[in-house]
Amino acid sequence: MSQPLLALKNVDISYDEQPMVTNMNLKMEHGEILGIVGESGSGKSTLIKAAMGLLDPAGLVNRGDIFYKNQNVLNMNAEKLRALRGPEMGMIFQNCGSALCPIRTIGAQLYETMEQHGIKDKQEVDSRAKALFKKFNLVDSDRILNSYPFELSGGMNQRVGIVMAMILKPDLLFADEPTSALDVTVQAQVIREMIKLRDDFGTGIVIVTHNIGVVSYMADKVAVMYKGQLVEYGNTRDVIDNPQEAYTRQLIQAVPRIRKG
Repeated sequence: MSQPLLALKNVDISYDEQPMVTNMNLKMEHGEILGIVGESGSGKSTLIKAAMGLLDPAGLVNRGDIFYKNQNVLNMNAEKLRALRGPEMGMIFQNCGSALCPIRTIGAQLYETMEQHGIKDKQEVDSRAKALFKKFNLVDSDRILNSYPFELSGGMNQRVGIVMAMILKPDLLFADEPTSALDVTVQAQVIREMIKLRDDFGTGIVIVTHNIGVVSYMADKVAVMYKGQLVEYGNTRDVIDNPQEAYTRQLIQAVPRIRKG
């Protein structure tokens, strides 16, 4: 039996010694899309940052284990984590612009990302980037590659950040409210491309959102969080169609769903 792609076992996380996530147990398989939903402050973003080894200095995993392909992320040194980030694990941040270097061009940052993982052909980097730019309705790709982040709009920087996370075709992609800064048309494009990444390359995806409609559309499983705890977890259709918890029912009633077709 194959090992799960990601497994969290009895995980507690604190910030400034205040509990943020309590007794978290989750598991996802290769090629699976897991949606984590809940209101702001429920611990969703904290959870995926811990799995990537990206907690702020004030954050601490106090208990439990986080396994990626049966390797405990919490036992990895900084060098090992850096090697995993990119080709193995990617992250789309809620505000990608803040994760971009303000004094380097987009092209230079993309090239550096690829070069660190063995892809040194600038033409190949440009070709991959331009193909993704086109899918996300980013026109004039040469101008974008030669631009600094401050020369682009917030929505454009968000799409650039998504391209950076997807360009190496990672085995596991974390997406923290990836479409919240985008208009509805581009949101749909991004969601479709994330699903295509899974379908074409078997990428497992963890999408964090307050919008259970997005999860209903794209996720195989859904985890519902409330005040740092997992209150409901299961196959998406089972949870959406037959929620067991009052909090889950409130989320479903509050947010319009995306219609397929």
